[in-house]
Amino acid sequence: MGGQPAPSVPGQKGRLPARLLNPALVLAVISAILHLYIGVAIYGIPLGVPLILIALVYLGGTGMIIANYRRSLWLKIAPAWVSLVLILWALSAAVNAVHTRDLLSYFDKAIELVLLGLLLVMRRFR
Repeated sequence: MGGQPAPSVPGQKGRLPARLLNPALVLAVISAILHLYIGVAIYGIPLGVPLILIALVYLGGTGMIIANYRRSLWLKIAPAWVSLVLILWALSAAVNAVHTRDLLSYFDKAIELVLLGLLLVMRRFR
């Protein structure tokens, strides 16, 4: 507002507003923490290993974006990754897999939907 352009993220083609990237990174970290919690505390090992691996991908990608290591590649991959996680959860819920319909799972999916929306809006700036 005020007629001034938003600050852009360095090392990015186009003008990716930092005000979109930072919330997306926070949402990705929150989703990673939720996946870790659900994977370890609710499912346990070995059933929780896929959720732990999903969390590690979220944390690794977030770290790479923060470090500005191949940021544009990670931002291209991110919407597909979040979509895949949402689709796999929906398929699991459709067959009544254990704990897929818990309140915490729905909360995590709501966060991922907002994250997906932010990532898709950010694609306009690349």
